[in-house]
Amino acid sequence: MTGDSIQKMECPSCGHEFLPGADSCESCHADLTSVRYAESRLGSLHRVIIDDPLARIDPPQPILLRKTDTVARAVALMKEQRQGSVIVVEEDGSLAGIFTERDLVRSLGPRQFPDPGSAPASLDSVRLADVMTPGPHALAPDDTIASALHSMAVGGYRHVPLVRDGRPAGFVSIRGILGYIARNAL
Repeated sequence: MTGDSIQKMECPSCGHEFLPGADSCESCHADLTSVRYAESRLGSLHRVIIDDPLARIDPPQPILLRKTDTVARAVALMKEQRQGSVIVVEEDGSLAGIFTERDLVRSLGPRQFPDPGSAPASLDSVRLADVMTPGPHALAPDDTIASALHSMAVGGYRHVPLVRDGRPAGFVSIRGILGYIARNAL
């Protein structure tokens, strides 16, 4: 029997490959005596997160609007297309910013209700340029799922634009990433 025909497993602690029957991991020295074959499925989760590019998620086409478009238009399109964000582009089509559900709540709350007795601002009168997150952190479709998860965790984002050659090519959301992981690794 050759080494290629033996089913290798992965250490649940560090992901290092080992052959069934090993007592401890050569890499991190974790105890492997209780690891069963089914537990090595954690390796597929590790592979999906570390190795798979964001393009594999099949990112949705973003809603693209200009900085001069209104919040009312953005909200209507987000609701219609069931997306939680709009990518805002410059006149030349390059990435200018992102407008998310969170921006709607954070930025417009004080505008909508400035004083208890005053009339709220109309969403038709507020431009995206005034409430978007300018210059958002963006990734490329070839970046890994791990890169996106790291960016989202560190930056507190739930949506990240994907850019190719300076132009928006899609976006990823935490919901999309978790759905992909559930379908492909668990």
